Formats: sequence, C-alpha cells, structure tokens
Amino acid sequence: MIITAGETLWMRTLSADDAEEVYRVIDSNRDHLRAWLPWVDGTDSPTVSENVIALWQSAYESGSDIVLGIFRGGEYVGNIGLHDISRAKHSGMIGYWLAANHQGLGIMTDCVRALTGYAFDELSLNRVCIHCAIENKKSRAIPERLGFVQEGVLQDGECLDGTFHDLVIYGMIRRNWRKPDFASSV
Repeated sequence: MIITAGETLWMRTLSADDAEEVYRVIDSNRDHLRAWLPWVDGTDSPTVSENVIALWQSAYESGSDIVLGIFRGGEYVGNIGLHDISRAKHSGMIGYWLAANHQGLGIMTDCVRALTGYAFDELSLNRVCIHCAIENKKSRAIPERLGFVQEGVLQDGECLDGTFHDLVIYGMIRRNWRKPDFASSV
C-alpha cells in the first residue's frame, strides 16, 4: 500500500527488505527517539526490525493496524501508523516518529493529514485520535495544526524509562475533517 502525502513525500508498507534501513535510521536517532518511545532500546539489531516488520504485516492483513514507512525523495525518514483500528467503533489511533534531521519541514504534518484522510475516506472510520506526551511540544503541534480537538489528558498514560508521563488525547471526527487537495492512495 502507498499513500501519497506530497509531490516527493509518500508512505508505504514495509517489507523484510527494508529492515536494514529501518534499523539504521533508528540506530542513528536513538537519543532523539528514546525521549518519547519505549521500544527504541529493544530495537538493537536489523533482525529485530525484520521481526517487527513481519508483525506489522500480520496486523495489516488482519486489519488491526497499518504501519507505513515515510519516504521523502525516496529516502526512508520515519514511520507512521494507524493503530487499534476498530470497525465496530469506526475508530483508530495515529502514532508517528521522524528522524531528527527531517523535523521542522512539515513532513509529519503532511503525513498525518494524508493518513487521516485515508482513515476517513478509504476505511470509513468516523474517529481518529492521537496521544502525545504532554511535554512533547513538537508532537502535540501536529494534531493542533490540523484542527484535532484536545479532548483530555490520561494521567500517567505512559511509562518511559521508569517515569510516568501524562498523555494529551486529540481527536478528529469525520464531519469536522478538512479534506486535503493533494492526498491520494494506491
């Protein structure tokens, strides 16, 4: 699956062939990613990346999760996913990360916009949410920029390196979504 998010920006499902590159980008961004993501230290080899990609493929096939690599000009720069997809609840949750040297360019905003559009238009979901650590201002800026509504805070919603962090919950429902002009999917 490929979802276009801009002229030179797209997201696609990953395969075992991508494992080395996924590992390389994670490994070179450990300190940057570790601050907000609990799985970073466990990703300690390309084999781990390959195994995780296989899990993502199974989740995609079952319809519970869609995890996509983000590519800018053909270069792998991060991941985005639509997780906990519930057909019964017509909902899903977006999560994302981006290599440090690609932040501040609007990449993740464009990708979240495109994936949200895909969730509403192609999957017929009614609700998409995003959870961000309350201290993670860069991550929080994305749903805020896209018009997601801050719906509440999960106290101690995540534990990172033995420290609990509150999570801000952002939500968007289909009727309030502003459809982007450029997003397309294949």
